[in-house]
Amino acid sequence: MPFLCKHYRTIIFDCRGTGYSSKPDHGYNIEQFAKDCAGLLGYLKVSRCHAAGFALGGQIAQALAIQRPDLVATLTIAAAGAGTKATDGGPRVIRNTDEQEIREHGFERFIRGHVENTHMAFNATFYDAHPEVVKALSDALWRRQTSPEQHRYHYEARRTWDTLGNAAKVKVSTLILCGAQDDVNRGGSTPVGTARKLGELVPGSELALVPNVKHMTFWDGDGALIALQDFLQRHRIQ
Repeated sequence: MPFLCKHYRTIIFDCRGTGYSSKPDHGYNIEQFAKDCAGLLGYLKVSRCHAAGFALGGQIAQALAIQRPDLVATLTIAAAGAGTKATDGGPRVIRNTDEQEIREHGFERFIRGHVENTHMAFNATFYDAHPEVVKALSDALWRRQTSPEQHRYHYEARRTWDTLGNAAKVKVSTLILCGAQDDVNRGGSTPVGTARKLGELVPGSELALVPNVKHMTFWDGDGALIALQDFLQRHRIQ
């Protein structure tokens, strides 16, 4: 994201269990991920930040804003899942077929499929026009994986965080971003459905649905980045 790197000190980190971060056998929940993030900010001597996260990262950023509002000037939640509840307030229907897919196709194919699946990540026209972007994202996603066990830990963390139930606890300026066509089915909710509901529940939040974009909000065109740029410029850290 050249805009962010040009105008802001941009910190991107590997969550515990992924990439170059440590891989303990405990602590895989959103609350702990947020504590890890706060610890990193403290180590880097960052006293105030714009917290932005995509998918699981959006849930972590939300938890950070709730735990440490002193650290978070603004919050951006992009393409996050609803967590424990569906958008109608009822319990999510959990149909985790990951284990079966990994057994049948192998772990690498399973992980790469999150990006290379034309029905989930991008519109079909994007795949045809930008195969290099699809390949780069697929490679990056695979490089940060470690094992099916670690993937399972992160799946459970994402599933058991109540994104909607915790929405009213957010007390900082918030932008909710999502592709208007993000229809990833997560047991009774989709990210776009979650985004709309968050727009109702997070006090004073702004909702931006990016036209003609599916799940890869920040990579399919520049609509999401333009919305984020506008939001950050209106909420500068003093």
